[in-house]
Amino acid sequence: MALNIPQPEQYTLPSTAHVPNSPMPVLVYRNVLPMPRTMEVTQEFIESHGWSRQGIVWPAIYTRHFHPNVHECYAILSGHSEVLMGVGKLDNANGHKPEDHDSEEIGLFLTLREGDVIVHPAGTGHAKISDERDYRYLSFFPSGSPRWVSCNGDTELDRDDPLAETMAVPTPPDPVLGNYGHLNALWSGPRRAYFSKAGSKAGKCS
Repeated sequence: MALNIPQPEQYTLPSTAHVPNSPMPVLVYRNVLPMPRTMEVTQEFIESHGWSRQGIVWPAIYTRHFHPNVHECYAILSGHSEVLMGVGKLDNANGHKPEDHDSEEIGLFLTLREGDVIVHPAGTGHAKISDERDYRYLSFFPSGSPRWVSCNGDTELDRDDPLAETMAVPTPPDPVLGNYGHLNALWSGPRRAYFSKAGSKAGKCS
């Protein structure tokens, strides 16, 4: 099946003063959810690949936040939304679009539409900035994940290694393609590079 679905879009976000982000890229699969795009069909599709639904059918959430202890996946059921990735509450960020390669602004604007699936590595800042009224999505964490922790990026990352906690989260299956999907190949290189460096000191957001 992986051969029939192209590689997802990939966006690597550097750490800020308040958000660890990840050397592993954010992944965006475009228009891959099966039809009909109901809650039941979408939940069954993503959960068949080793992820578990969390919470309600979500509308837009505008609070900047990240989860240091879990990866997260959104499956877009309807509408579209613009999201700001990679920044926290205290980051002074105007953001830039993917095509603005020369921009020095931190934060990345992405547009998510019905049928899309986005995967945030643990530690990645994310928030909606605009949406249609009918924008709805389901949220998933890898099956067996601990209770998620949410941080708003309102404290400075002053520990020795801001990535220690997030990079300790195990690599999940690909939510679109399962164990043999693109995710493992795209995340394995950055993980190896990180762990090849000596010395890590874990810390938690407050």
